[in-house]
Order: sequence, then structure tokens, then C-alpha cells
Amino acid sequence: MPLRGPLTVDYRNVEALNRAYLGLLRSNTAARASLGELSASLRHRIASLTRQQVERLAGTPFLLLSLRERDDRLWDQLLCGAGELPVGPPSDDLDRLRSAALGFVWQLARQNPYTLRLTCGASLHWCERIAERTLFGLLAAVAPYPDLLVLRRHDDHEWWQKLLVDGVSRDTAISRAAHMSALQTVLTRQAVSVPRRWAVAACKTTRPELQVADS
Repeated sequence: MPLRGPLTVDYRNVEALNRAYLGLLRSNTAARASLGELSASLRHRIASLTRQQVERLAGTPFLLLSLRERDDRLWDQLLCGAGELPVGPPSDDLDRLRSAALGFVWQLARQNPYTLRLTCGASLHWCERIAERTLFGLLAAVAPYPDLLVLRRHDDHEWWQKLLVDGVSRDTAISRAAHMSALQTVLTRQAVSVPRRWAVAACKTTRPELQVADS
């Protein structure tokens, strides 16, 4: 079956999520906690981007936020649990962004995992596991982990330095080149480790072929 590339609407969704995340980093203290190991100077820069710079950076062809797609241990725990949606006051803006991002990746995992891998550098295994869940089940599974959403490659200062300088340039050729260079890094980073079989085996699955492969 030929692979279907990203659609215009996919890039529009990526841009919308990026714009919302960068906007929160300018105004939301809880969102800035997601910057992880980013240096103080880069933290200040990303949180003080002008609206025009936010628009330019949001146009990257990949998600600037991460759902820790390559953390096998975390996702083993999340998907093996019997999570429940929390009952309480309405979620804040960061929670709503996380739910929107999860809805987007879930939809792509089911309809076009190739595009999902392009937009967040995820493994095919992760895409398959996400696709097996209902959207409600996925949201319930991650509910106990409020820190799921983090800045992509927050420990890669050189990568972010380039994005926050060249990636927000008024010169379209310069910003575009920076975005594509960053995408190449996302796609060619070291492959995720082989999933831990004992953790995966503990989960119930509706895909018997995966069970056979693991055994």
C-alpha cells in the first residue's frame, strides 16, 4: 500500500498546536515548567517571542511540543493502567492543549501513522499502541500524569538556539532552512529502544498479532 503524505489540514493542525503552545509559554507559569532542561537564556527567549516571531516558529512542519513519544517506560505504565478521567474543576489551558494534542495524534495514528511519525518523530510501535485505544481510553490513561506534555528536545540547546534565532528570521529562506534542518534532526535521532516485552505483555491488547510477535 502506498504511503499517504501529510495533508494541508495536517500542517494546519500542527501550526495551530504550535501557536497555542508558544502562546502559553509567554503567559502561563505552568506551561513554562514544561521547558525541562532548556537553558535560562533560551527559556527567556522562547517565553518572550513577539507575536510575529511566534507565527514564524509555529510554522515548523513538526510539533514543538512532545508527548514523550519515545519514553517507552512511561507509556508502558500509562497504557497498562486503568486510568479514569478526573472529576473536578475545569481543566486549565495547558490541560486543554494536552487533550487537543492527544486527540490530534490519536486521529493520525489511526488514519495516517506515516504523517504522525513525520510530525513528532514517533516510532511505528508507539503509533500502533495509540491507535489501539479509543480516544476516551487514551485521555483516561494519561490523566494521572499531568506532566506528559513537554518541550520537544528540551535538552538540545544547540537545536533550540538555531530555531530561536534563524527559525524566527524575517527572511523566509533562512527560517525555512532552519525549520527543515530541525525536522531532519527530529527524524534521524537515535532510534527508540526495543520496547520492554515484560511490560508490554502485562497489557491487554486487541491485536493478537502483536502478542505473537512478542512471544
